Amino acid sequence: ARRGFTADERVEAFLDIWREEGCKMVEMSCEEHDRLAASSQFITHTVGRVLGELDLESTPIDTKGYQSLLALKGNTEKDSFDLYYGLFMYNQNATDELNRLEEAFDDIKRQLFARLHQIVRDDLFSFDEVFNNENLGGFPPKELPAATPPPEKPTNPTPPPAAATTNGSAAAKKKDGGWA
Repeated sequence: ARRGFTADERVEAFLDIWREEGCKMVEMSCEEHDRLAASSQFITHTVGRVLGELDLESTPIDTKGYQSLLALKGNTEKDSFDLYYGLFMYNQNATDELNRLEEAFDDIKRQLFARLHQIVRDDLFSFDEVFNNENLGGFPPKELPAATPPPEKPTNPTPPPAAATTNGSAAAKKKDGGWA
């Protein structure tokens, strides 16, 4: 008589198939699996799909990090949207992870714009401090001097006294209608 396999033996035989393929088998509850899958697989596929929407390509100055992003994009683009949708549809934790990802992106944007806002404010409001520095002559001055009219140009300019040259002769030359 042929002896049948017990349920435990059948489970082990099934798991052996995956072990032989190099998979690491980890025992856990269904709930824990779904939570971990949403925070790893779903986030990975989501970020990869977002990168795919950006049409990123390799450049001559790629960093290792950028190459990793391109690899992630390439890996997730190979998978069907149905697979991705299945990760979303059949894992109740996926929506929470999608919301967490969106909140994290919004937080990063807020940090960037807050810092930019502060830099612009510092530039605008440090104007007085920078330009009233004594080393810079206090520009713009706190008080403007009384306006003085420009000097009048002589109607008959007289040439300046002759300048001595290296050979001892006197010389003066006219430049742009005046004397140089």
